[in-house]
Amino acid sequence: MSQHHESSSGTERPGNVGDSQPGGCGGGGSSGESTGSLHAPVSSEGRLEGMAGGEAAVTVDQVAESFDGEPRGGELESLPGFDPQRALGEGMPVEILTDELVDLCECRPEGSPLESVCGRDDRVEVTSTTVVPWRWICKLIITFPNGARGGCTGWFIGPKAVMTAGHCVYSSANGGWARQIEVIPGMRGASRPYGSMIGTSFRSVTGWTNNADPNYDYGCIILSSASLGNQVGWFGFAALTDASLLNLLANNSGYPGDKPPGTQWFNAGRITNMTARKLYYMLDTYGGQSGSPTWRYLNGQRHAVGIHAYGGCPNSSTRIVAAVFNNMMAWRNS
Repeated sequence: MSQHHESSSGTERPGNVGDSQPGGCGGGGSSGESTGSLHAPVSSEGRLEGMAGGEAAVTVDQVAESFDGEPRGGELESLPGFDPQRALGEGMPVEILTDELVDLCECRPEGSPLESVCGRDDRVEVTSTTVVPWRWICKLIITFPNGARGGCTGWFIGPKAVMTAGHCVYSSANGGWARQIEVIPGMRGASRPYGSMIGTSFRSVTGWTNNADPNYDYGCIILSSASLGNQVGWFGFAALTDASLLNLLANNSGYPGDKPPGTQWFNAGRITNMTARKLYYMLDTYGGQSGSPTWRYLNGQRHAVGIHAYGGCPNSSTRIVAAVFNNMMAWRNS
């Protein structure tokens, strides 16, 4: 039975399944059984938002293209030995890390293992977060109804749509839909090169909000303005066949909680296994990277194929199948 019925949330303003462990600040949904499609989209405003389609296997690759954005004021040329971060930061006010950011917990579903470093930690810090694709990736600072605060990763898929894990937008253990999520694209330490925007309207699917099923752990933040997304750009995404995915070289980048606050870290490797709804790999991750993109880079285009959500070595993403793809297309066009 399909579980991609959409779920959703309000208004905005600028601004693994494994051994049982205590949950983080992003607990799962309720455990009751869904009465409809588990991919049915739902919103934090309490409405269903159309049908995502059934659970049919992907037989033909479906692809939605990326967009590099329209940076304001021109872009810097790239030359060997030139440090764009220094040039971009020179003369700008110094921003100070707050205790609130330093002490932020990292969201994960109740009972799930921490996202994991598998073997030798070969993650690399992203230092040029103002270039593609790193500026498409966002630090998320989440506030839940019970006051719990946590960190996740998100990524733009459209002018107003920021994709992430379902447990980053909806946590039954913390009161349900997030109260607000601050979206900070291209964050590096205390630097917020594009500022931020606070979202209060969210989307997920009934398979997550009603059933807390990790196979349906994906969600989206819908911002009130397209200004930020149009400036930084967004990822493409794709529902790929098993043959296209097996042994695919995949990339992942996000904001792990074991590294200096606000820093983005990258790792890559092969997709080593898959199910109808999950992708598995040994890419190094850590708590705080929930919701980060797992993407294919091919012919100059970057297409996400999964939404990272769980650790356990192998670590895993929610697979973008046809029903997920359809929901993402609807959210992209919100």
